[in-house]
Amino acid sequence: MQADKQQEADIHSSRRLAVIDTRFPWKLSGFRYWENMQIHLQSPDTLFFAAEPFTNEFPAPVYPFSQFKQIAVSEGITDVYCVFLNLTLSLLGSCFLPDGSYMPGSNPAWNIRPFLEERNMKLHATIYPGGGLDPRTKAEFLHIVAQHCTTTFTNIEEILHAIPGSLYHPVVINTDLYSYSPKQQNLPLQLTFCAYNSVRKGFPLLVQVFNRLTEDFHLNLVGDWQDHLYLLTNKNYTFYGILSPKRLKPIYEKSHVFLNLSGHDQFAQDGFPTTAAVDAMSTGCVLVATNPRNDRLVLESGIDYIEVEANGQSVADALFRIKENFRQAMQIGATGANKIKNRFDSKQIVKSKLSHIFEK
Repeated sequence: MQADKQQEADIHSSRRLAVIDTRFPWKLSGFRYWENMQIHLQSPDTLFFAAEPFTNEFPAPVYPFSQFKQIAVSEGITDVYCVFLNLTLSLLGSCFLPDGSYMPGSNPAWNIRPFLEERNMKLHATIYPGGGLDPRTKAEFLHIVAQHCTTTFTNIEEILHAIPGSLYHPVVINTDLYSYSPKQQNLPLQLTFCAYNSVRKGFPLLVQVFNRLTEDFHLNLVGDWQDHLYLLTNKNYTFYGILSPKRLKPIYEKSHVFLNLSGHDQFAQDGFPTTAAVDAMSTGCVLVATNPRNDRLVLESGIDYIEVEANGQSVADALFRIKENFRQAMQIGATGANKIKNRFDSKQIVKSKLSHIFEK
């Protein structure tokens, strides 16, 4: 055992990681911020680069991407890590296919593939939904990732099937910030819907649901939905706009239910569960969710969350059942919170990713 630990330490000492992001450090990026925080804590000599350096606090310097080549040489970088398909293909200089197909959100100016090959640097990528990956993504783009990335992490079955050897890793959350908080049995039942304004987030379905509910339910609405509030004829809601993770925490802690009403979208499709849903679940919120991906990789319906059909009556009926069977429903919330703590914790996921990165 001691010899294995020494061998691992020797491998780490001969390797050095650089993380390349688009906008960073940016707390509203969610999992990317918490993941990079853990990478810094677990691998302190990691260097961070951003195409668009942002202003949020972070415990390590974040260098402009324009300085990557110079710093990578002087600091002995051996491995590069990035997130999302469009950034990965940008770094590989593969924003276009031979037939002219373009990877949305990619930038040919970020091509460092010749440099990586010249220096024998390894590229590792996490491919989650979004970031250029959508239902129309051509398989040829994924083949490029499979060919040129040493390690590929993902949380969806499409990538696990398309890229041989890809590794399942859920999206990370900061369980130190979002921890379990027992729910009080009182009315109105507190519902929370938190998402950026996008077709796939299911706001029209939320409207159908909430306008059917009684005064026994209150909605906490988070996100840039200000231009759609007129659709809510049920006025028993509070609109917060866009909130930072720390300001979201007390809302999740007082909420009984988190609504994740994602649907199909030709341009993008959410992973399951979404980052916001995972954050809320970790506090004990009962997740009431559509599951358009039919994802069964981690969460079990009826045990960890409540799955509903994508229609207003199905969701409303589920909410009325929660109100009438409060204790049983909150037990689902507690079970879900425990599953999130065990499977989505940023410390454990980053530890696993780093071990795969440095063993290659």
